[in-house]
Amino acid sequence: MMVSRRRLLRVASSLGIAGSAGRVPTPRSEGDGQRASSAADPGSQGVDAFTATGEGRDYDTIHVPRDYKTIQAGVNAASPGDLVLVAPGTYAEEVVVSTSGVTVRGRDRNEVILDGGFEGENAIEVTADGVALENLTGRFYRGTAFYWSGVEGFRGSFLTAYNNGYYGIYAYESRDGRFEHSYASGHPDAGFYLGRNRPYDAAISDVVAEHNAIGYSGTSTGGPLTVTDSVWRYNKVGVFPNTLDRADPPQRASSIVGNQIYANNNADAPALQSYPLIGMGILLWGGSDNVVAENRVRDHDRFGIVAHPNVVTPSGNEVRNNQIGDSGRADLALGRPAGEGNSFHNNMFDTSLPPAIESGPTEGSAKVTAVFSALERQVETGTFPAGDWRDQPVPGDQPSMPDPEAPPRPAERASSLEAPEAQTDGYGME
Repeated sequence: MMVSRRRLLRVASSLGIAGSAGRVPTPRSEGDGQRASSAADPGSQGVDAFTATGEGRDYDTIHVPRDYKTIQAGVNAASPGDLVLVAPGTYAEEVVVSTSGVTVRGRDRNEVILDGGFEGENAIEVTADGVALENLTGRFYRGTAFYWSGVEGFRGSFLTAYNNGYYGIYAYESRDGRFEHSYASGHPDAGFYLGRNRPYDAAISDVVAEHNAIGYSGTSTGGPLTVTDSVWRYNKVGVFPNTLDRADPPQRASSIVGNQIYANNNADAPALQSYPLIGMGILLWGGSDNVVAENRVRDHDRFGIVAHPNVVTPSGNEVRNNQIGDSGRADLALGRPAGEGNSFHNNMFDTSLPPAIESGPTEGSAKVTAVFSALERQVETGTFPAGDWRDQPVPGDQPSMPDPEAPPRPAERASSLEAPEAQTDGYGME
């Protein structure tokens, strides 16, 4: 067994004996902030703590449940830069991470499960900067599976979130982060959400969202923000940059590039009645200065790609080089009133509202606005279709992180983990 000097000095300092580094003091009971050491307690299993250099940082590894029986206790014992490594099992916990720079990682994505039992609020809530959550599954929470709030630096990699009461994987009023190699299904709001900050400086890549009300929602967010190389299918709406109110700056400057977006017409997906939306691939709802490019969008009952006013009029959006087809009302659409500078060009499509949408500036189409008005009436009359989040399909196994004992990586937009098998494999269009 090795105990890092950093850990040794930390424990000694906490007991007022920083000058005594020759012996590890006998720890208190689990959960009081100390970890067991076989040097002090020969009957214990010991702590596989070590010093290693990952991205130039020393760190210790805290094993759950070997060193601490619960994830929360392991997180409480962690210092900035540490790795909390969780063994396979089902954990009925609501974890809060309030120490910056910590990584919480499962040994097996499909077998390390946080289960809310339809009563817990959130699986893991992060309130500290630079925290990464990796290789975990969160299910059956009334709120959200994985949640960052008000942080600088975040990352969610190899995460599975399904059948939770609001969101799957969620960052709020945060910046400098990414979601990647992850899966979200069965949520009455969004599978993936980035909201209420600008600039966000974030990326979403190689993810799959299905059976949600919304695949991706970006409320009052601003660039640089990129959603790319992902699959959005079987939701009510696929990708949804939006402005919902005047409390925050309006949504603008997201890039939605290189995604596969299809069959988002799911009447059985759960939904909050505040979003009367279904049958659309990409919806820019009160969004401006967005780039929508090189996506494949197919099989939507209403619109493939549409921009529509909500709180503010859509303006300055560029929709180019997309392949859109099999839309019930129009492949490309712009609602009325529309702001200036919306540009549709070099797309492959069959139908549009207004007609000849690529010929130049347009005020938008009243026929598009009528579709949204009809959906709002469904909510008013209680006829808007929605299923129960508790009863959504259970996903199969998802690709697990290849080396769960690898050194931790920074939680930031620029830091991405390698994935030998893409999350989107097997989910894309035929």
